[in-house]
Amino acid sequence: MHWFRVDSVDSSSKKTNLHWAAPVIAVAALVVGGCSDPNRSSSQSPNEPESVSIDPLSAMRAAQARGDWNAAWAHSSSVLLEHSDDAEVVASVARVAHSVGKPGLAADLLADACRAENFASPQRVEQTVIAMVAVGRFYDALAWMEEVLQAKPDQHHTRRLLYDYYVGSENRQAALPHGRYLVRHRQFDLDLLTSFGYIETRRLDPKPLEQMTERYPADRRPLLALARNRYDSGKFDQAIEVLRSIIDQHPEWAPAHVLLGRALIAAGSFDELADWHAHLPADALDDARYWMTLGDWAEFNGQPSQALRSYFQAAQQDPDSVAIWSRLASVLTKNPSSEISDATRQAVRRRVDLLSQLGQHRKRLEKLKQPSRAVAADIARTLMQLGRLWEAEAWAAVAMTFPQQQNAAPNVDVQQVRQTILAKLRRDLPWQQTEGHPELESGDAVAPNVAAITSGDHSPATEGSPSRARSSGRLHLVEEAQQRELDFFGFTADDLHEPGIMLHETLGCGGAAVDFDLDGWCDLYLVAAGGMPGQRDSAANALLRNLDGTFRQSTEPSGTGDRGFGQGVAVGDINEDGFPDLLVLNYGPNAVLINRGDGTFRDASREFLPQPDAIQWSTSAAVADIDRDGINDAVVLNYCAGMEPVTEKCLMTDSTVYRSCSPMVFPAENDVFYQGTGDGKFVDRTQQWNATPAIPGRGLGIVIGSLTGNGAADIFVANDMTNNHLWSARGEGKDFQLSEAGVLAGLSGDGRSIAQGSMGIATGDLDRDGDIDMYVTNFEKEYNTLHEQTAPGLWTDATAARDLLNPTMPMVGFGTEAIDFDNNGDLELIVTNGHVDLFARGDERSVYLQPLQIFRRDGAPRYTVVNDSDSKYLAEPHVGRALWTLDVNRDGLTDVGITHQTEAVALLVNHSQSIGRWIELELRGTSSSRDAIGAVVSVSAGDQTWTASLNSGDGYLCSNERVLHFGLGEVDSDVEVSVRWPTGQVQPFPGLETGKRWLLIEDQPSFALEP
Repeated sequence: MHWFRVDSVDSSSKKTNLHWAAPVIAVAALVVGGCSDPNRSSSQSPNEPESVSIDPLSAMRAAQARGDWNAAWAHSSSVLLEHSDDAEVVASVARVAHSVGKPGLAADLLADACRAENFASPQRVEQTVIAMVAVGRFYDALAWMEEVLQAKPDQHHTRRLLYDYYVGSENRQAALPHGRYLVRHRQFDLDLLTSFGYIETRRLDPKPLEQMTERYPADRRPLLALARNRYDSGKFDQAIEVLRSIIDQHPEWAPAHVLLGRALIAAGSFDELADWHAHLPADALDDARYWMTLGDWAEFNGQPSQALRSYFQAAQQDPDSVAIWSRLASVLTKNPSSEISDATRQAVRRRVDLLSQLGQHRKRLEKLKQPSRAVAADIARTLMQLGRLWEAEAWAAVAMTFPQQQNAAPNVDVQQVRQTILAKLRRDLPWQQTEGHPELESGDAVAPNVAAITSGDHSPATEGSPSRARSSGRLHLVEEAQQRELDFFGFTADDLHEPGIMLHETLGCGGAAVDFDLDGWCDLYLVAAGGMPGQRDSAANALLRNLDGTFRQSTEPSGTGDRGFGQGVAVGDINEDGFPDLLVLNYGPNAVLINRGDGTFRDASREFLPQPDAIQWSTSAAVADIDRDGINDAVVLNYCAGMEPVTEKCLMTDSTVYRSCSPMVFPAENDVFYQGTGDGKFVDRTQQWNATPAIPGRGLGIVIGSLTGNGAADIFVANDMTNNHLWSARGEGKDFQLSEAGVLAGLSGDGRSIAQGSMGIATGDLDRDGDIDMYVTNFEKEYNTLHEQTAPGLWTDATAARDLLNPTMPMVGFGTEAIDFDNNGDLELIVTNGHVDLFARGDERSVYLQPLQIFRRDGAPRYTVVNDSDSKYLAEPHVGRALWTLDVNRDGLTDVGITHQTEAVALLVNHSQSIGRWIELELRGTSSSRDAIGAVVSVSAGDQTWTASLNSGDGYLCSNERVLHFGLGEVDSDVEVSVRWPTGQVQPFPGLETGKRWLLIEDQPSFALEP
């Protein structure tokens, strides 16, 4: 049994992860000592005196038989002198050595026994490994197995053991040749194939390797696993500390050096990289991570050409890492005139897409209750497209051993997939084909100028414009729902305070700000559930009219009380008549509620929706003119397909509690892209607009606006456990299509291109550099990600650099918005948190109720957690879900609505002591769609400028008040406003007075709106 594979997993097993279990001395003692009792006293006296006539070997064996280990040990030297070439005798002396308390020497003697028989016994080889590991000599065990394989390359069991040890100890570079050898020699199983995907994060427990160092302090190299664990958890400072302790003891060990470089980059410690580089051992240059670090360093230095060359070098050395290829693709996009050919550029982008797809398929397979032939076949096909035919054939072969799935879609013909691969496979074919893969051919490769990157002779890339507003006062957000007669609780089930919450009950219910009567006071539409998905037996949704800051029930007279299993709601002028309409998202048939303009709505679902009775799990949506024809369209996000999520339960590991399964257990449902036709209906254009991604997402959050700065309405979708999507428009009229570029844009996941459990989205010019940044909330142990736009259409994970990583690691983030609460000119970030269930995993218990968080810029480009607010709501934990903005009392301060799982809707009214001026802008299109979604507004005063995009969707299950609010700090004059409308026309609005809300109409003068 392998050291850290405590359960033998065959190709039909449920789990494919490698597991770690620390070996114990007793195990090694039994292996080394055979049937002897290692606990028997070594000082026991013999029953009879030794006979002087017996030869040393016989005397030793006689003493062993009596259990007199000291006497046996007394003869061991003589025995070894006479029988050093006898493997059985040497092994017998090893047993004696172990029994007299010399386990390290016993391990060495076992190794000598193996050498004496030319490593003929795989069992004895493994006994030697276990003996070395038992005393903490882990790296001696690795070197020992390498020696064995030099003599016996066909000893597959030893090679597999060595491969597993390398993978477990974070030495993938050393592991891969052995893993590939095993595949090519048909010595593979599902565990082995799955482990090839352990690239971007560590998935194994580091504790067994920590024990190695405790047993053998002279070797700290096993702590590399702990350092990687800290690195993956975002604890970069701790990772750096561990790595430096390793390097102090092993200054020439490259794996610690290259991971230290990655940790320094992640921590933003660029000033320490020169010293790091000066002490690198020569073989560090053989590791792709070294070149990746060099590329990041060059980007920081403002050396795009050197960054490109460094990433290209890294990609050639590690063709499997999506993070490396994503960085390369990003730099290629920034450098259109670089030395890389067009064919190579296209091939790089294709490889990024394929590697991303491969990662999604692997993740899906891991989460399923039983292995899926279809998913394994998808993995095999993707590997074939990547030019990894040996690995592809192995996956197809393993897939054929999986059982046929009951009650599923027709099973894929895995045999046919395998035959297609075999037709291309030759015995002399390399592991990675380069023919037909120009991204892997060396013709375009140009070596980076390492000296130029490391010399410091450069100008670091500039940060975003720092805020010039003085420090803010305390935020004062008061929960005033009851005071303002807002009494609504949109719950998904009755027992959300107890463990065992089902998947369809976890998402919560949303809400929206909508001035449905156009009286200037923002009303609320709130969503409910609680019944059975697919039915209309839930509590009714509610429309609440805002009368001078107090709410009145208007649900029944307005006809808006939809009773589907509600999730989210989108607001937009669907029929372009000037009144905002509602698109209600359900787990079941959705609803389109058209505003008649007289305070009532009509259910126009059958008129607008091509399949009004379709039962899909829809979550969020956005209404906007996507195809630029002046008529609003819509995008509806879908989550998991079918009704199985309502009934399927999964037993948690190390728990007796059943709970909802991971969403990855169920197939994803494609999102739907509707075109508004102008004659009162939607047409499904998902296929025609090329809006079907290679890997469907599990959509939860959406924003549509001019995000990339190209003048079109971009669509950003936050997906749960699958890659986020960024759709951008190209062409017009019949040639109009959408192009998905989430991975290439740097938005598909975190900085390593790893998909997260993404939910909420906040947008805004967070660093004040004139473009739109995005903040995405994620699951616990997956920090919320700050994506800063560093070039048009390209974002960088700046979370750690802005001190936003650690505060969100323990949280499950849902709704989020970027808001200037105190009007000082900088946007704060607000996040509502709350877990999906109450459960425990071993000693770990989830925190169901979690605090709301607000992050404020501290005057530099970094953020701090707001902990000086006197808000009672902020001081208490909640199970938050949707979060949206409005100005409930028209005082020029932004307020917040929040839904929860275990309490009523909250209304946080902003009573902060504002230190700055402000201006609010409403936009109306004429040539553009009336809602003018995608318009970009800049507000200028003196030498300061603020930028915002008018968006729709607004994140998780919600819709904000459709007003652009600008905090202006200490501006004491009128401001200049410029609007770039979705048509591309730029219209100035000079001399607007602050402290007011203005209506800006395309091609018309501005109008001041009175409260």
